[in-house]
Amino acid sequence: MKVHHTLICFFFLSLQDGNPEVTNAQFLHYGVIGGGVTAKCVHYDRQTWKMFCREECEGENILINTTDARAQTGRYSIEYYFDLETGSHGLYVSISKLTESDSGQYSCGLGGSSSSASFTPFGIFVAEALLDGNDDPAQLKNFYKETGSSLTVGCSFKHPGYRKMFCRGECQINEVLIETDHVRALRSRYNIGYESGVLYVSITQLTKSDSGRYRCFLEGTFSSSFRDFKVTVTDAAGPSATTTGSSTPSLTLTGSTEQPEGAASTGLLLYVIISLLIIIILSSLTVLIICIKRKSNRGLRTRGNSEGTNMEDVHYENCTPGSTREDSTYQSLDPAGRDQDQTYFTLTRHT
Repeated sequence: MKVHHTLICFFFLSLQDGNPEVTNAQFLHYGVIGGGVTAKCVHYDRQTWKMFCREECEGENILINTTDARAQTGRYSIEYYFDLETGSHGLYVSISKLTESDSGQYSCGLGGSSSSASFTPFGIFVAEALLDGNDDPAQLKNFYKETGSSLTVGCSFKHPGYRKMFCRGECQINEVLIETDHVRALRSRYNIGYESGVLYVSITQLTKSDSGRYRCFLEGTFSSSFRDFKVTVTDAAGPSATTTGSSTPSLTLTGSTEQPEGAASTGLLLYVIISLLIIIILSSLTVLIICIKRKSNRGLRTRGNSEGTNMEDVHYENCTPGSTREDSTYQSLDPAGRDQDQTYFTLTRHT
């Protein structure tokens, strides 16, 4: 029991002091989106209750609470074991089909009752992508993150190495963020984990100043390899913005940046409304012009009728000036003068 509690204390002290060498694999575990991860909790006495929790074991944070040797709830599973060689008891707790939001703090515990269980804390980092070196070097993968979120990237290498480095830039002397010869290392907000040829690097509590170019570096006996990527950090969206997920755990990875479907729908609706208004206005103007023309024509007909003239009864007769017919009434246009500067006509009535 004393050894167990000593390890836990060492874990928390290393987090507070920024110690770069956290080598106990029990406390940090890594996985890739879509894959799985398994953690081990050790106890030296046989216990009845087995628990698997996210952060503190209370309320909705309890993922599994059972007295059975095996249990499963959704993507979470638990299995009790007894090690004959060491005489220790323990639990294997697993999460399958990992997502970005599975990154965070967990604990598993054993006890005589659910209220007296002894818990072992551990962290899970879920890699947002696995870089295998097959991408175009001229177009580095760029991870878009929000302030306060975390990022974990897996860098896969064909050959093993003993020296692991995580750098900002090209791993010059002043660009090394964390360096270790061990399997695990942690320094301030930066983490390194090496499992099965994959070097996992993490940054927690991202700020806008973290934007830039990064490198995973693995140095072997005969060769060295590296993987580069970019990070762009922007301000977190406001409470009214459309976001993926309702909360962000301390190590949760957030993605980001597609245009919300609601904004696109609103823009389309506004475009339709404006188009309809324009059509209505143009139609109203057309109807108004037609009504004005009809009113003007009606006024002209009314004026002609008031003078006692029926357009249908008008007969036109060719009458020549000087005619001796007494009944003929005609009009003639006679030049009033021959002046070249003034040419006009007078209307003369002959009877």
